Amino acid sequence: MVLNDKLISFCQKMHPYNIPCIKFKELDVRYKLIYKKEYKIDENDINKASFVIFLISFIILFITSISITNFSLIIVTIISFILALIFSYTFNIRFYKEIKKKEKQINALLYLVKIYFSLIQKSLGETADYSINFIKLIKDYKIPISEDFGEILSKIQLGQNPEALLSEIITPSEDFNSYLNSLLLSNFSRNNIRNGFSENSLEKQFRIYLREIESKLTVLFFIGLFFPLGLCFLILFQRINYFLLISILPLFFVSLKFLNKKFLKNDFFLLGLMDNYSKKEKTKFDEFISFLTGFTMNLKRNISPEIAFIQSYSQNKRQFKLLEKPLKSQISQLLNFSCSFDEILENLHFELKSIRFKLILDVIGKIIAENAYLSHEKITDILNVISNHQRLENRLEIIMRGERFKVLLFLFLLPIIIGGIGGLIPLFNFMISNVTFNPGFNLTSLFDLIFTYDFIIIFFSLLFCVYISSYYFLRIINYERRKILLIASNTLYGLAFFFSYINILNYI
Repeated sequence: MVLNDKLISFCQKMHPYNIPCIKFKELDVRYKLIYKKEYKIDENDINKASFVIFLISFIILFITSISITNFSLIIVTIISFILALIFSYTFNIRFYKEIKKKEKQINALLYLVKIYFSLIQKSLGETADYSINFIKLIKDYKIPISEDFGEILSKIQLGQNPEALLSEIITPSEDFNSYLNSLLLSNFSRNNIRNGFSENSLEKQFRIYLREIESKLTVLFFIGLFFPLGLCFLILFQRINYFLLISILPLFFVSLKFLNKKFLKNDFFLLGLMDNYSKKEKTKFDEFISFLTGFTMNLKRNISPEIAFIQSYSQNKRQFKLLEKPLKSQISQLLNFSCSFDEILENLHFELKSIRFKLILDVIGKIIAENAYLSHEKITDILNVISNHQRLENRLEIIMRGERFKVLLFLFLLPIIIGGIGGLIPLFNFMISNVTFNPGFNLTSLFDLIFTYDFIIIFFSLLFCVYISSYYFLRIINYERRKILLIASNTLYGLAFFFSYINILNYI
């Protein structure tokens, strides 16, 4: 989600006007300063623009609803107000989300930056200018703040003080700001005790996510189970209201989709976290880590990176299934002297086709180019970070495995219960309507009942609910063969529905 110039210009135009504001989120000083620096707008400019969006949306929705519907004035006002508020909130939060996205990108790469810069500190002499080297490092790292550090470098070339310029930097990442401040306070000393690899905010947020996940799953299960049941009894005890059904079914779908995305969305970009990936990708990553471990062990023996690369493949090639082909092709190029080691690493990340592999291989290439002798220490640091992230992922997998039995149980109980109750609804409604049945019903009368409008609407409405609940239950446990279980669940619903329906006819 990239903010375009028109959106920013719209907020800037609100600045001179004294109009009401709508404030959705309390921002800290850091975000307010970034708004001014990056977008040239104040927080109040966005809040004023949000009010204007709300007002325009409300007027348009209100007039349109009055013109094309027969709803009462109160209902039209409430619906228009809620929708206009949603539009206003969506607009307002875009700026915050854009900065938050940059913050996550910086935090994800911060460990690699720390590891690489600590190697630079060890490699350079005491008289080296660490601040300039740090600025060059960030400028060349292709992260959201690289452009800012490029501007700092240009100002330094014009004679300005690097430390003074760095002290004025405010980035979207609180972790990076803290790291930069600790470097400035210690005068970029490599003995700085605060310059370590302590847990960052992404890891803390993931730990919070792990603590909250079970409670969130309970809410999802509750809605997925009791909404279809509630709909059954709603239809059972009153005449079918088609407008109500048309309104409720999309609401159920949107609610489950929103809650699934909000509660279970795992967008924590941690180097060792592969939760959102397929089993194939996870296996490939595990093989890659095994290869890097062997590569690091060989580097410790003070041999060249090229030989360490070849030996690591030779020692572990029986374990490689998915990586054998890409590694073998790079080894053959290395043996034929057709590519340099840097080109081998670059070719490898192109073949592996993942941003995670690219980031790790890029920093390994830089580390080896900077100091091949000490490179094994820094690659070990990277592997330790990945290992910490994998331990967090294992905790999440344990929680999800614990929920698998519950999901599969609900997946088969829900269609049987909904189908069993749903099969009673058409007859219940016909009885309320004083429809008489001939004793000893025959096949023709059964088909006449089945093909009534009410029967079709009820059957497919409940089928939709069962399908949506089953689909999002399976997404919780990240089950890959969803189609088979969804077909089985829907088939169970159909069988239960018709079994209940046909059996009750025998008592009429």
